Amino acid sequence: DNLYLSSFPIRRLESEAIRDGILAVAGCLDDQMYGEGVPIYLSEFMTGRGRPRHSGPLDSYGRRSIYRLMRRNFIPEMMLAFDMPIPFSTFGKRNITNVPAQSLTLMNNPFVHEQASYWAENLIDQTLGLSIEQRIQRIYLSAFTREATAEEISLGVNFLKEQAIQRGEKLETLNNDPDLWKEYCHSIFNF
Repeated sequence: DNLYLSSFPIRRLESEAIRDGILAVAGCLDDQMYGEGVPIYLSEFMTGRGRPRHSGPLDSYGRRSIYRLMRRNFIPEMMLAFDMPIPFSTFGKRNITNVPAQSLTLMNNPFVHEQASYWAENLIDQTLGLSIEQRIQRIYLSAFTREATAEEISLGVNFLKEQAIQRGEKLETLNNDPDLWKEYCHSIFNF
């Protein structure tokens, strides 16, 4: 009957949970409850009548999605890509889609890139002196709450080596380079 956690059916995350999860993994989630709402970030593509004069920060100060102010004509693209209901009327059930725009959003959205940078910087600060394999292990614990398998560690090391080669460096010399680790963290967000 799928009553136990070990066999509970897999469910899709809602757009707000995806955004908040990215903030949490990057170490940027502000879990303070209540308070003022945060204006949404207005991208260059959000134009039209009624556009607010001021844009909020890209990460909404790390506040959970529930505390973001919404304007029905200016909904963040990332939230729409992951099936956030349009706030014109009530919805009994959210749409559940699996479309290429979702993968492209995770690959190209400035918010995701910014959080990958923060995650990489936090990782380097917290793991000085650890090996590359140990850092990959920390990334898996943060993102998936499990240890990485030997194959995943090997794939991670190979990915980092390829990134180092593209930069004309050896991996060991780039071990504390935030840009290198940002690329790996970003790939984990897309996993």
